[in-house]
Amino acid sequence: MTISTTAGLNRVVRFAFSRFPFLRLLLLVIGAFAVAACTKKKETELVIATAPVERRSIVLSAQANGVVEPVTIIEVKSRASGQITNMPVDVGSVVKRGDLLVQIDARDVQSRYNQAAAELNSSTVARTVAASQRARSRDLFQQRIITEVEMEAATLQYANADASVVRARAALDIARQQLQDATITAPTAGTVIERPVSEGTVITSATSSASGGTTILKMADLSKVRMRAMVNETDIGNIIPGQMATVTVDAFPNRRFQGVVEKVEPQAVVLQNVTMFPVLVSLTNFDGALKPGMNGEVEMEVARRDNVLAIPAEAVRSMRDASTVAPALGLNEDAIRNAAQASFASRNPEQTGPGGASGDTSRRAGRGARRAAGDTAGVRRRSAQGGAPGQAGSATSGGAQAPAAGSPGGAATGAGGGGGGRGAMQIAFVKKADDYVARRIRTGISDFEYTEVLSGLELGEQVALVGVAVLQAQRDEQQARIAASRNTGLQQATTDAPAAGGGGGGGGGRR
Repeated sequence: MTISTTAGLNRVVRFAFSRFPFLRLLLLVIGAFAVAACTKKKETELVIATAPVERRSIVLSAQANGVVEPVTIIEVKSRASGQITNMPVDVGSVVKRGDLLVQIDARDVQSRYNQAAAELNSSTVARTVAASQRARSRDLFQQRIITEVEMEAATLQYANADASVVRARAALDIARQQLQDATITAPTAGTVIERPVSEGTVITSATSSASGGTTILKMADLSKVRMRAMVNETDIGNIIPGQMATVTVDAFPNRRFQGVVEKVEPQAVVLQNVTMFPVLVSLTNFDGALKPGMNGEVEMEVARRDNVLAIPAEAVRSMRDASTVAPALGLNEDAIRNAAQASFASRNPEQTGPGGASGDTSRRAGRGARRAAGDTAGVRRRSAQGGAPGQAGSATSGGAQAPAAGSPGGAATGAGGGGGGRGAMQIAFVKKADDYVARRIRTGISDFEYTEVLSGLELGEQVALVGVAVLQAQRDEQQARIAASRNTGLQQATTDAPAAGGGGGGGGGRR
């Protein structure tokens, strides 16, 4: 019953379309209005916040991850071989210069020392006897009682006895040194950071063993440590020894340690196909909070501008972004063009008449300024290292700062010293009463939060924070594309409808 009713209804509709073609057009118009009503959303009033042009300090920095390490690690080895009989220190022990670290079994070296001392004593007595004999021989020779040969024999005997004393004294010194080597003391003040041996271990001498001897322990002075940070090669050109650095470690996230860049190592290290350079940052560790192996982040100051005019980075736009944002502020593209033209005329007064640029000259100036701005923006986009708001700034070449295209509030950083002479040309929207005026400005460095203003704005002027406007413009553009795609589908349906109606009419005639 339902199938027959539906088929009958379809035949009636086809018959009505064939006899009354305007019904198809009326139905399509009603459908179009219905689609437009369904897709249209309730628009809310766009609120644009403003911020004043004020003076502040802007610091541009480069960030990198690193590991804390001691400045100098001392490997303690023994010049004597034997078994360890006493080891009063352990890992973490703080020792002073001269404190006992290891005592080696000294029985063998003590015996050799005693033997050397006895030989020295015997040699000394023998030399004394030889000296007395030489004296008596000299007297007898002078009295012509003994011959010259006997005199020479007495002299030679004394010389041999004297040489025996020298050899015995040297052997005693060596035996004394070996005895002292059995007692190992701290060569400097520091902290024991590693102890690979313990009491009872038989160690080998560092001077007589081909392997270099046994490492007894490692110690370091932890009152001064350093951070070995791996810095990207794009930033390494702006890092020089002597720069101030701030270190934050994971163990103390709320504490900042001050340091100084000590050295930039010349040999690059490739990590996951990224070229890095080790940078050593010296730190003072007076309370011992920093320990070797701690992971952290180092932030090195690349450029600094104190007491300069600055505005939020969200208020700075490139020429392309400004044209997109302008409708949301009640402006049109001509306002952006006029701002660029006025800036060009102020920089090239010889190309304008008494009343300013006009006619073809004005249009050529505007086109030239827009082309220059587009080329400059292209260079900035190629030189920018990217990064969303909140990421670490990457110092780049070019010496200019600009907001990152397409990211509200984002900014691309420039080289240390960027913004010194030329700067980047950007657009800011200045609030005048209830309206906004596009203003061409020249910017310097940026720290992703604030951007230095070199020219184009005065202290106290209010500028629009256009991040919300950028999002609104992107949303409107997306809705326009969706509506355009739907309208295209609707036009296609309108084109196909008469053919479908004709077919239906034919069917009705056959019935």
